[in-house]
Order: sequence, then structure tokens, then C-alpha cells
Amino acid sequence: MTEWDEYKTLLHSLQEDILVTNTDGTIVKVSEATGKVYDVDVDDLMGRSVYDLEKEGLFTPLATPMVIESKERVTFVQTVADGKKLLVTGLPVFNEEGELFRVVSYSHDVTELMEIKSGMEEMTVEMERVRKELNRLKNQSEEKFIGKSDGMRKVLAIADQVAGVDANVLLLGESGVGKTQLANMIHDKSERRDGPFIEVNCGAIPEALFEAELFGYEGGSFTGATKGGRKGFAEMASGGTLFLDEVGELSLQNQVKVLKLIQKKSFYPVGGRKELQSDFRLISATNRQLDKSVEQKQFREDLYFRLNVVPIIIPPLRERKEDITPLIHSFLDHFTSRYNRKRVLSREVLHDLNGLEWRGNVRELINLVERLIVTSHNSIIEPDDLPDGYRKNINSYSEVNNFEESLNRTLERVEKERLERAKQKFKTTTKMAEALGISQPSVVRKLKKHRIN
Repeated sequence: MTEWDEYKTLLHSLQEDILVTNTDGTIVKVSEATGKVYDVDVDDLMGRSVYDLEKEGLFTPLATPMVIESKERVTFVQTVADGKKLLVTGLPVFNEEGELFRVVSYSHDVTELMEIKSGMEEMTVEMERVRKELNRLKNQSEEKFIGKSDGMRKVLAIADQVAGVDANVLLLGESGVGKTQLANMIHDKSERRDGPFIEVNCGAIPEALFEAELFGYEGGSFTGATKGGRKGFAEMASGGTLFLDEVGELSLQNQVKVLKLIQKKSFYPVGGRKELQSDFRLISATNRQLDKSVEQKQFREDLYFRLNVVPIIIPPLRERKEDITPLIHSFLDHFTSRYNRKRVLSREVLHDLNGLEWRGNVRELINLVERLIVTSHNSIIEPDDLPDGYRKNINSYSEVNNFEESLNRTLERVEKERLERAKQKFKTTTKMAEALGISQPSVVRKLKKHRIN
């Protein structure tokens, strides 16, 4: 046996995928195991260029150019024709003059490991979704809707009616009125209640990343992308509800992408070539006046009409005074139970809180009640327990203590407030007149005076 024959026998007996090329990429030596890995005859590989084999789709990327460039050992994941994943290591071989003249590479099949890794990443995303869902269900009681006022009863009635169909819903109202909670309620009362509720805060996602977050991406689509790719919110919402919060904050460019998604219920992940379908129910919300944004060319008219199939306007808390006391008691029950502290509000505090404007709406009320439960020392919460800002506001709005405006202005303000409350409680001006102790024509005249519709 010649030295070459002995070398060749040793090479094939290793049962390893070993491939040797010269510096121009021509294969000069190959083991039999290599043919099995790439599902080709070993003799067909000898003398072939790895660059040509890559163009034919046999494998990619290549070890040879990486080693030539770095002059060092390289390790990477290679994809072969049948979709398998190989962990390839390339080694430089230098001659006596120190010049690179061969590249040796060997590999191990890591397809199963890559699938496990991808599965773990998907599992991580799913666990995060489940965690958010559990938190959503846990926190529902914190901002549940109290429907004592006529305005809130109308909102809840529309929400109940629309929950049974898949029509697009647009929730409108100031920040903090409870748009997210109403979206949750509609989902929980719908036929999709067992599916996911995927919330997308359009105002919190950077514009450049919005497409990748909404549609997902294939592995290696951009710098920093997860190797195995990632599902987007649209795909995750299939079978459930996709909630686009703060939709009025979308850029015009991203509005186009959302419009196409709504129209087709299909999309392409970033870097992907396969179109994916998603069966979701759409609810969107904004504190902007979208009709004004349309007039100002800041929001697409076609997208506006797609979103605005069933608009629901949630009134601010200052326009539903009847709900303030029931909400306070509801939040007191919740937080006293959570923190295991028995607390009640004094009559003075309850009266004062009902007189505030609540510019932060229900969210502000929740935060204040929780703060009072946590920071108060006695079982009865008194006015002195209120934060400074609220004591200042109370002095400002109190009908008794306000000396910063004229008496006539105070009387007008009180008169307007009494008329507004009477109008909310009674359906006719005749009943309003009876309750207020004035004539019906006086009620009509005063409503016009204060521009109360």
C-alpha cells in the first residue's frame, strides 16, 4: 500500500465529514461521510468548486472564503439542500513558507439542536404572552367599569352588543378613561375569549422597529435579529383579538402597513418570502381626534374608515360624577384586600374627592386610592392624609373656601354644575325644574346661558 493509499484509507475510516479545498475553492480531498451528509456521491465532489456548489444550492455559507479572510479557525452554522443545519468548523493549513495553501473543514449535524433552540425561543415568547394575559385578568378588577351614569351605561350597552360580532371597534376618549379595560371586556365577552388578547402600544414602539414587531421577522433579517426569527404580534393574535392602542401615534408609513394588514388579514414577516394568514378581531384606541388628524393630513382617511366601523366614546370622569363614589369604594375594596389594610374614607374626603376635575380620569383615581391605602397611618383617611397637590386642588374647587374668584363667578360655576348634574339624572326639563325648585322656562333659559346641550 502506498503512502497516499494509506492516507486515503485513514481519511475514510474516520467516519467524519471532512472536506479539504485549495485557496481557490477547489475540493482536493473529501471523506466518504461528507457524501452522506450532503446526499451526493463523493466522486462527484472531487475537483468541484465550492463556490459553484453553493450556487447550485448544495450548502451555504462557505468555510473557504471565511478562513482565507481571517487566516484563523472559524465556526458557523451552515444550511444544506435538504434543510439540515450543520455546525461547521474551518481550519487554515499553512506551508513551510507560512503561506495558506489548504482549508480543512468538518461539521456536525445540529438540526435537532437548532429546532430545540427555536422552540425554546417560541416558548419564551408564548410564556411572556401568557404572563401578560394572567396579569391582565388579575388586574381587571382594578379598573372595572362602574356604570351608574347615563354616559357609562350607554358605553357598556354598545360594548355588550358589539362583543358578539367581529366588527372593527374604535375606542375614543381621554387618556386614563379606561380604553384598554373596555377592549379587554369586549374580548372577554366575545366568541374569541379563549384566544389571545394581544396589546400593541403603537406609541411606544420606535418607528423603525414597528414592522418587525407587528409582522415578525426571519432569522438574520437585520442586525440584532434573533437567529431563529420571531413571531410578530399579528401572528400571535390569530384566533383572538389584536388591540392597537394609541393608534393615532402611527407614522403615515406605518399606517399603510396596518391598512394592508386589516384589508387582507395576511402579511410577510420581515425578510420572509412566505405570506402568512392571521384570523384576528381588531380593536383600536386613541385619545386623539382622528377626524381632525385626517383633515390635517396626519392620518390616512382610508385607514380611519377601516378602524371607525363601530366608534365608542368613553366620557371623561368629570362628566360622569355619579361614578366617582362607586369607583372609589370599588378601588378601596381592591387595595385594602391586596395590602391587607382596613381603610375607609371620611365623609369630608369623599366629598372633596367628588369635587375634583380628575384630569387623569380613572387612572388618576386608582393611583390616588392606592397611595392613600399605602401611606395612611389610621383606619379612617382624613383630609390631612391627602397629598399636597390634591389639598391645593380641593381648596381651588371648594365652593366654600374659594376666595380666588368673584362671588358672581362662583355662583355661576355652582349653578352650571347643578344644572349639568340635573340634566344627567333627569330626562326632561320639567323634571329638572321640579328637582331644582325653579320654573321650566328658567331651566331652558339657564341651559342656553351655560351652553349645556
